[in-house]
Amino acid sequence: MNEAVSSDRTTPLPLAHELFEAQRRSHPDRLAVLWGERSLDYEELGREADRLAHALRLAGVAGEPVGVFFARGLSVAVAVLGVLKAGCAYVPLDPAYPDERLAAMVGDSGTRLLLTEKALLDRVPLPDGTRALLLDDALSSVEDAPPSPAPRIGPDTLAYVIYTSGSSGVPKGVAMPHGPLANLIDWQCAHSACGAGDRTLQFSALSFDVSFQEMFSTWASGGTLVVADDTTRRSWQALIDLLNTASVRRMFLPFVALQAIAAHARSVDVWPLALREVVTAGEQLQVTPAVRALFRRLDGAVLVNQYGPSETHVVTSLELRGDPDAWPDQPSIGRPITGAEAYVVDERLRPLRPGTPGELCVGGPVLARGYLGMPEATAARFRTVPGLGGGGRIYRTGDLVELRPDGTLQFLGRLDDQVKIRGHRVETGEVEAHLRALPEIADAAVVVREGPGGDKQLVAFCVPARGAEVVASGVRRSLSVRLPGHMVPSSVRSLPALPLTSSGKVDRRTLARGL
Repeated sequence: MNEAVSSDRTTPLPLAHELFEAQRRSHPDRLAVLWGERSLDYEELGREADRLAHALRLAGVAGEPVGVFFARGLSVAVAVLGVLKAGCAYVPLDPAYPDERLAAMVGDSGTRLLLTEKALLDRVPLPDGTRALLLDDALSSVEDAPPSPAPRIGPDTLAYVIYTSGSSGVPKGVAMPHGPLANLIDWQCAHSACGAGDRTLQFSALSFDVSFQEMFSTWASGGTLVVADDTTRRSWQALIDLLNTASVRRMFLPFVALQAIAAHARSVDVWPLALREVVTAGEQLQVTPAVRALFRRLDGAVLVNQYGPSETHVVTSLELRGDPDAWPDQPSIGRPITGAEAYVVDERLRPLRPGTPGELCVGGPVLARGYLGMPEATAARFRTVPGLGGGGRIYRTGDLVELRPDGTLQFLGRLDDQVKIRGHRVETGEVEAHLRALPEIADAAVVVREGPGGDKQLVAFCVPARGAEVVASGVRRSLSVRLPGHMVPSSVRSLPALPLTSSGKVDRRTLARGL
């Protein structure tokens, strides 16, 4: 925001695993993680993580990246916590990824040790110098061993390397140190009503940075993490059942998943009534009729819209409270969290006046180191600009935003993916919002294709509401009453469900390939 928003601290914040340890000392018998009929309390999880950390130090990989390759379950919690305690950085490897991509991530990260389980042992061809270690073997190997000295771990120590898609087709490893994550967890705990004993859903894939937030904001406050298995994550009814049977009070998830849960709950009149806090991130939030219906049934629940790329984690946040019917259709992304600085700039990185759209740049102690082993890509996105970030580093997000009169930031789209239809700039999110408002449509996504003459055209993919049918001519007719002609999709297609990425976002590349 062209006034830096930050806070001064005289003492360093405790790191994520240190916050877990504080809760372990205070409440060792409290439930830390629940997966189906199995669970670990804080002492059990801490003890397993300590043994793993000791095994990793004995393996000679302290301070190095360690691959973490598991199906969903208790092992993920043990692995992540143990890797951090060893002073290592974890590299999450998603079993849903193709083997070729997994191998590329292992090789690029320089991982010398891949921590995994027997069922996945042969999935990834390991490069020379990299070996696999089964978690069970690591734990049993040091069961009676005396603890070794803990390594020095500080805010600049690397915590994880998470891979994002690169525009060149080569994935980029975002190298995130402990400091920004400590800032995030401290802020999250201060601004969440969830605390000791409250249950948070673990929905995100480990390869999605929100999973760190799910785990450590829960453990830092003495809460319980409720892990959804893959079968449950793919069934909205099963997910609602889990939310109810486990009395889950908080969940983090992308907008598309929130919309799907809300639409399903409304269609079957079964609601996750224990929920009191829903945090959405990763995609632009839209307050649809289904979302409004959900929050009318969740007495006093808050909807939190968070924004932040992988290179920074959370940057801004907005809370929506009160009457859901009074919430805007497309809420802003709010204001910077503690420690974060937000600037709206032009193409020459000069600050813009409020109300003028520009690129969002982020400064403050929330930035990643950069892209692992990619100095040129890092230098292009992480810049030092006089007058911004106190003369320190900023990150160019590539996102188009506008500073509103109330001091919040409105997300307008991607700078490098602007859509123009017949000379008019079109925000596909606005078209999607109007599609979701139609009674016959439960969810929708809009992509762009090139027409026969090279002109750009909008294509809408629509998921029918329960018992309804999507008729292309009727949808286009309904939209033409509400939108100018250039915003009405030239083609409307019906799908039983929108394809999702492993992190739960709409897989727009898959949709585009089908054109």
